[in-house]
Amino acid sequence: MGLSHYIAKRAVFSVVVVFVVAILSFTIIRLAPGDPATLLAGEAASPDYVQAIRAEYGLDQPLPVQLVTYLSDLARGNLGYSLTFSRPVINVILERLPQTILLVGTALCFAIVVGVLMGITSAKNPNSLEDGILTAVTLTLYSIPVFWLGLVMIMGLALWIPIFPTGGLFDVGVQLNPPQFILNVGWHLVLPALTLSAFFLATYARLTRAGLLEAMGMNYVVQARAKGVRQRDVLYHHALKNALLPIITVAGIQIGLIVGGVVLTESVYSWPGIGSLLIMAVSYRDYPLVTGIFLITAISVAISNLAADIIIGLVDPRIRTGAG
Repeated sequence: MGLSHYIAKRAVFSVVVVFVVAILSFTIIRLAPGDPATLLAGEAASPDYVQAIRAEYGLDQPLPVQLVTYLSDLARGNLGYSLTFSRPVINVILERLPQTILLVGTALCFAIVVGVLMGITSAKNPNSLEDGILTAVTLTLYSIPVFWLGLVMIMGLALWIPIFPTGGLFDVGVQLNPPQFILNVGWHLVLPALTLSAFFLATYARLTRAGLLEAMGMNYVVQARAKGVRQRDVLYHHALKNALLPIITVAGIQIGLIVGGVVLTESVYSWPGIGSLLIMAVSYRDYPLVTGIFLITAISVAISNLAADIIIGLVDPRIRTGAG
């Protein structure tokens, strides 16, 4: 199988996954208890007014009719109209999306770099004191809930030792000075990014350590050692390449898992991103907005998985050819 055919096959699969997610999210959300028309109208509204709101937003139609309307609008790039913000869903999401991309991107990059370095350090001297300490640290980070870690970091590094801000995207008034604004956003980003990256950092560290220890016992590594290749070159030029393949795969998959962490992290730190927007949309039963957020999340996961598949196919031709 050639690379172009492999990429096309994975792309078609990604489109199918996004389509299925769109149908499932639309159906499940509308089967959930609660009436958005009642929330919009208020408790004192008359039944006629509530019914008028249902008719305005198409909530009085049968579920199959609503689904067909939604899919036809989706085919034209229309994600619907937010019941809460009275604006197109795509505009509401795009306002919050850059903040979430900044947070998730920073957390993932930090987790991958630091996690891989920790895994390499552990694999260099297995069963040593250094390896034991790093193993204990990674297992602790792996088991700590995101919301609890966020609260502890706020108490420790924002209240008891006031180094970082407790939350928000930036301080009021810094927008007028672009260099100061960038530094201020970065300063507010530190605690949320560290909190979000903790679990994934531990995962990458353990995967790297396990992959390197397995690779170091392979025949090609033993042969390289027998030829007199330095231990450093054996580790970085031979073993690490194969050990990174699971890291690439997991990184693509965890884009989806990180959404749950984003919701909790953004809530704890009052970070104005997609996660906090999702909580607001669910609270107000804003069906179009919730479905739009799920759809954007599914698209991002599909793209990240496709990118991971392409990278793995380039690094290891056996994957795309089906050999081995």
